[in-house]
Amino acid sequence: ACPPLPLRHTVRRAPHRTHRAMASLTMTRVLCRAPVVGGRVTRVSPAAARGTASSSTKTGQPSSVSLPGSVRLFGPRPESRSVRQRTALNAITDTTEPVAGVEEKPEPELKSDVGVDYAPFRDLLKAGEWRLADDEHRRLMCVLAGEDAEDRGWVYFTEARAFPVTDLKTIDTLWTFYSNGKFGFSVQRKIWVGQRRQWLKMFRQINWTNDQENECYRKFPEEYIWSIDAAKGHMPLTNALRGTQLLEALLEHPAFAPPKKVKSQTELATESAQETFTEVTKKAEDVMGNVMKGLKGLKKPSWMK
Repeated sequence: ACPPLPLRHTVRRAPHRTHRAMASLTMTRVLCRAPVVGGRVTRVSPAAARGTASSSTKTGQPSSVSLPGSVRLFGPRPESRSVRQRTALNAITDTTEPVAGVEEKPEPELKSDVGVDYAPFRDLLKAGEWRLADDEHRRLMCVLAGEDAEDRGWVYFTEARAFPVTDLKTIDTLWTFYSNGKFGFSVQRKIWVGQRRQWLKMFRQINWTNDQENECYRKFPEEYIWSIDAAKGHMPLTNALRGTQLLEALLEHPAFAPPKKVKSQTELATESAQETFTEVTKKAEDVMGNVMKGLKGLKKPSWMK
């Protein structure tokens, strides 16, 4: 705040018989230094100060005199720095209106190399019907495997290896998109690789095992968690009661596994030499075995008795 200002004034009494005191304020000079050290000194002309004083006398309220540099002589105190900072912060963090330039992600395309319709599956995921979506997911797996799989109601791991890459990527993208990256084959693969491909540790992390006995699977479907609040990687479900070959075939599918490294000519030549050496060694063992078999029929010479 600005320090008190030295005002030079004189009070004149009007020559009236009632001797009523009529004060006229004459301001000759007003000096005010800016609150910043080293700031400029601002001067106000006597006419401006006199006009301000007369207006305050008429209204009966002190008027504010604004000087250059936002210095106030009278009137309400300016806002403090903390108030200004809080106001600016609220303006920045206010999210009631959409931020310009931020676009929503488009929904995944329903691509298929074999003409499968993924619209019902997408609609179930979009509506948050996780259990029905998982049922539709298993049906789509059978459709991709062929008519025999549709008739029996489940998929062989050898059939899963032949799934089209485009279709598996479409199914996985739908899972990850509508679960905000929580569900899908690609999510399960990252967890599996992170656990060094140990199935029991993976099943514990994605909460497929019973809480009381970690080595026992949950009972399908009542004990599984059909909610977005489930553990990361909890869905989609893949039957592992008959073994983990089907799940492994899906997680190691080219749609999710990184591409294999192309071997150089030196590596190919080394592998060819090793295969040749193995074949020669096997043939030599076979020949020596036949020789030993022939020696079994010989009789010992008389001098060895």
